[in-house]
Amino acid sequence: MTRTDAPAAPVLGSTFDPDHIAAILAAGRARVPFPRAADRAAWAAIAPANSAALSRVGSAVADLSWPVPTYSQRLAFTRSGSRRAFEEPYFDRRRRLIALALALAAEPDRHDFDDLIDGLGFVLEEASWCLPAHDTQPGQQRRDLPDPQDPVLDLFAGETAATLSWVAWLHADRLAAAGGLLERIRAEISRRVLAPFEALGPEYTWYAVGTNWNPWIVANVLTATLLHPPAPERTRAIVASALTSLDGYLAHAPQDGGCTEGIMYWWQSAARLYEAVDVLGWADPAGAARVLAHPLLRSMVRYPLVVHLGGEWSASFGDGVGRVPQPGPGIDKDRHPPALLHRFALAVGDDEVAAMARTLTPDLELPVAMYRSLVTLFDPNWPDGGASGPEQPSPPPGVGSYWLGESEVVSLGSADGRLRLVAKGGHNDEPHNHNDVGSLVLAVDGQPVLIDVGTGQYTATSFSPSRYDTWYLRSEYHSVPQVDGIGQSAGAQFRGEVLARDSSSIRLELAGAYPAQARLTSWQRELRLVDGALRITEEWDLAERGDGADYDAAEDRDVRVHLLLARPPVRAADGSLGLLGPDGDRVLANLYVDAGAFDVSVETIPLDDAILRGVWGPEIARLVLRATDPDLRTGRGQVTISLP
Repeated sequence: MTRTDAPAAPVLGSTFDPDHIAAILAAGRARVPFPRAADRAAWAAIAPANSAALSRVGSAVADLSWPVPTYSQRLAFTRSGSRRAFEEPYFDRRRRLIALALALAAEPDRHDFDDLIDGLGFVLEEASWCLPAHDTQPGQQRRDLPDPQDPVLDLFAGETAATLSWVAWLHADRLAAAGGLLERIRAEISRRVLAPFEALGPEYTWYAVGTNWNPWIVANVLTATLLHPPAPERTRAIVASALTSLDGYLAHAPQDGGCTEGIMYWWQSAARLYEAVDVLGWADPAGAARVLAHPLLRSMVRYPLVVHLGGEWSASFGDGVGRVPQPGPGIDKDRHPPALLHRFALAVGDDEVAAMARTLTPDLELPVAMYRSLVTLFDPNWPDGGASGPEQPSPPPGVGSYWLGESEVVSLGSADGRLRLVAKGGHNDEPHNHNDVGSLVLAVDGQPVLIDVGTGQYTATSFSPSRYDTWYLRSEYHSVPQVDGIGQSAGAQFRGEVLARDSSSIRLELAGAYPAQARLTSWQRELRLVDGALRITEEWDLAERGDGADYDAAEDRDVRVHLLLARPPVRAADGSLGLLGPDGDRVLANLYVDAGAFDVSVETIPLDDAILRGVWGPEIARLVLRATDPDLRTGRGQVTISLP
């Protein structure tokens, strides 16, 4: 991997003036680009499909009891490692608040405003807005139970503050008549989120780093600050610290615009950075425009295009999913609103990304965070946003090739656009890492056939020393080689090397991703799109025995390549395997293995995790290609995947 120079000067800190922003807010001159619920003309004009969706979700929760997170559920994280026990009711409360607040803005005559008041009260009475897995103050041990007098600022304390801020802003007129509730909301946001950010911000491990926690938290802190400004001196201090933290994110993020955390976390990292800049633009639109013109932000917006496979599918590496599953039991993934990507793309002047975003659904699909819901409903440039503009065309997916040199991600498309290959080099200490150097994803007609299975529900082990005990994090369950039962190891020293690359191929050296016990001198993988097919060429060289003795030609070596498939393949009479996508029974591609190179077998992998089942269905498959001459030090094999 190559590292280009970080920005020479702070991008945000040299552009935005905290004193100016504090003065604008104090004078009440910030311009929030969305209408309050009291603006009946604006809310009455939203697209009919979105109005119907809001009515539907509002009615769905109208007669339900508010979920009650308990201390015993919080203790489940310590006792059994379960995060879901507490997080399910915790997140359900907040999603219901958003649904009710939006439904009541669209239909103010609904009879459930008191239900919204009750929900706000329940959240305000929670002992902590921080999740059990994150309840750690800087320099201290994690707490099993929270200290209500010592709030921790984690991702979801910040998210809660932003949600409450939006609800209070949307319905300020009605909440002002609710016996001091509006003042209580503002006071709790200040106590639980703004004050910890002021007092401890730089001491938190997420402050000024290049991963999603930084912009995710800071964007929410800024949202709460600009919607309900504290005293000017506090506003100035919060904004100044926020700018420092966000500049740290830009300095540490890949300068090619890539997201080493994968596409799911792009929506919580680069997209959150854009959110933060957009929010600051309410007070200083000229400053926001200057920041958004920076080359790094213009590169960041392209990552979803680079890994887009078609429709709702993306190539997802690390802790991500290929698509967000439909809401349901055990599913805690929010939808990714293409309206936000579209808004970001237009803000930085990237028409290609904006065009890709327009190929996706224009309608509001809850659950989505409040700001992102409002973008979908009211961005005037988004198809049906505010029902105020002509429908824009939806072009087919692009056929271009893309290369992120620092992140070592390549995306190659066939000339007709039917094949899309996305592969990665990199190393095995990336944020949200899986041991997956050299892994690849292949889609046909927008449907993935060679896959990265992604990540299921987080537990206490997900970010512990036992992280790689989980099967779908290990290299054995990614499309990479394995030698003598030894897969890749975790750590920054376990990395690949890009040997060659052009507009239709990439050649990687993978031996460096494996520990010494694998005795790999070299493993070169070439991926090439040619004549409407993907050709995967594997060449390897095994080292001498570790004890220094000469290589024993009689020693049996287990040399294999795994390829993860969306579904068990269909065997054909000619020996090929028909590859299926996750959403249909039609053979999308045929896989051929060079005669004599590998013995071929297929293993079915049942999926018990709710998230993985929601993405892929009940099972996926692992294709095992075992070298037929494992006693030789060198070998070569080839796999071809072509259209039917």
